[in-house]
Amino acid sequence: MTDRSAPSRIVPIVAADAVRRKARPGPKGRVPDPQALAEVRALLGDAPRRRDLLIEHLHRIQDSRGHISAAHLVALAQEMGLSSVEVYEVATFYHHFEVVKEGSATPPRLTVRVCDSISCAMAGAEALIDGLVSALGAECGFSAFPAWGAASGHRSP
Repeated sequence: MTDRSAPSRIVPIVAADAVRRKARPGPKGRVPDPQALAEVRALLGDAPRRRDLLIEHLHRIQDSRGHISAAHLVALAQEMGLSSVEVYEVATFYHHFEVVKEGSATPPRLTVRVCDSISCAMAGAEALIDGLVSALGAECGFSAFPAWGAASGHRSP
């Protein structure tokens, strides 16, 4: 047993003032592309940079470009004071955002999403897709999603 009445003695391993962290040479994470940052700032304009407006700001980028590039996600994250991961998670969670990774081809200006659930297939979803492919060709992208109804589309400016 130890004697609890004896005064405790703390011996420091390193003097408290000797422990100093080196300053980080730059910001943590990815550095935004200056052009993407300027484009995001122009798109947002005077809009507040509150986190509850993240989805609206993602829509602004999507509507202006037809997709959201990785560079624009990083720029939006910095502009809003959020982490890049947080912005990426929100953008990739929702199917209506076309997130394009670095080095990937951009999607067509028109993307048609057609329901591929059993009820939609029974209502003729395959015939609808075939007809759209014949009518619109390579100018249009197609994505299958469950339970969206017969069809929905998004056209970029």
